[in-house]
Amino acid sequence: MRQFLYITPYFPPQTQVGALRPLKLVRQLPALGWQPVVLCDLWPSDGMDAELERFVPEQAVVVRDYSHRAGPTWRRLHRYAKPAHAPRPQRVPKGRPLHERLIPRGWMNPELVPLGEHSPDMPWAYTAALRVLDDYPDIAAIVVNADPFAAAIVGALLHDRTGLPLVQDFRDIWAPCKLRRPRRPKPWRWLEDALERYCLDRAAHAVINTQTSLDDYRAFYPDLPVDRFSLLRNFFDADLVDHGDHPGYDRFTLLHLGNFSRFRVADPLVRAVARALELGVPREAIQVATTGPFGQAARELAALLGVADLIHAQAEVAYHQTGAVCAAADLLVYIAEPAADQRIASKFYDYLGSGRPLLSISDNPESAAMIAGMEATAQFSFADIEGMARFVVAQVRAGRHRAHARPLQGLTAAEAGQRYAQILDAVAAGRSVPPVGA
Repeated sequence: MRQFLYITPYFPPQTQVGALRPLKLVRQLPALGWQPVVLCDLWPSDGMDAELERFVPEQAVVVRDYSHRAGPTWRRLHRYAKPAHAPRPQRVPKGRPLHERLIPRGWMNPELVPLGEHSPDMPWAYTAALRVLDDYPDIAAIVVNADPFAAAIVGALLHDRTGLPLVQDFRDIWAPCKLRRPRRPKPWRWLEDALERYCLDRAAHAVINTQTSLDDYRAFYPDLPVDRFSLLRNFFDADLVDHGDHPGYDRFTLLHLGNFSRFRVADPLVRAVARALELGVPREAIQVATTGPFGQAARELAALLGVADLIHAQAEVAYHQTGAVCAAADLLVYIAEPAADQRIASKFYDYLGSGRPLLSISDNPESAAMIAGMEATAQFSFADIEGMARFVVAQVRAGRHRAHARPLQGLTAAEAGQRYAQILDAVAAGRSVPPVGA
């Protein structure tokens, strides 16, 4: 079996969304002839689920040495972990990173730190990667999962040192990002543009995960070959999420998985539920469940609109148990980042794979095109509260626990693994990566 070095700061037991794409790919690639040798990180402040590690295939080699924190934090987690037959803790004791302790929360702008908080770890990661390459001399390619974008620079430096073909997988868009780029001071913008260009010049290939981002990258770098970039969307791994159970909900439930953030807010959902009541949905027949903090502003709005009692923030759910939670719900709610047409969150694909009715709140035409024609699925702009509310009313009246078979061509873990193996085959042989579908 051929080997590749997979540099991904985010990896289980971390529960960050950035750990999911590499986990899903690592689960597919050994059967396709590629053994991942994973170099990953772990910080004491990370959300962790030790149980998630059991989904890493035994064929994968995992080296927890991306930073000086990784090994000690992993050992500490397992020292606290209970025997396998008992429930494992979801987190180790958590401390806030230094930059969060020094800067008041209201003043935080992550874009003020070039490359983010992972940049100081680049020397350690580079040295650790060289040790891995010495230990596994048959490694035939290097793959970087970014962001954090500092990892992309580590990969480029390793390419310069070793000559191994490099694949940059931009799980998140970097220099051309419409959300983050305006928040970067002009000197930082120039610096990060130059660094990304350095990384792309050394890459045999770059993987982008939405069509809009792919088009934006090709436009941002018009002098680079068009085939330097290709599309590999996020995807659904049915075998990974179906490992839990749920007691069920006692009424029609709109479910939002995960947290809200500085870019993703719950206000449109709150307004849509309030309007659905005005359109005739009985108050006792409906509720909203979120598996993460709802946000103080959204709670105040819910109180103002008289629906605060219908909104229930529940405990976080381990990713491998999300299938059962989705199956217990009646309408899944996807809320995108406003004015962000470059991203489609990973949960969007999990929602599609669940078969449950889907309400997408987004201005992104790409996600709208993906679900066009799918039964019990609709997307509305952030301003279209009336459309959302009428869709909610229609779903409530259609009944509970409906499941719909959906065409998921190109959106499954098996297909993503095959595409990744195709990319690795090509770069390891010094060939151009064939286009998607070839």
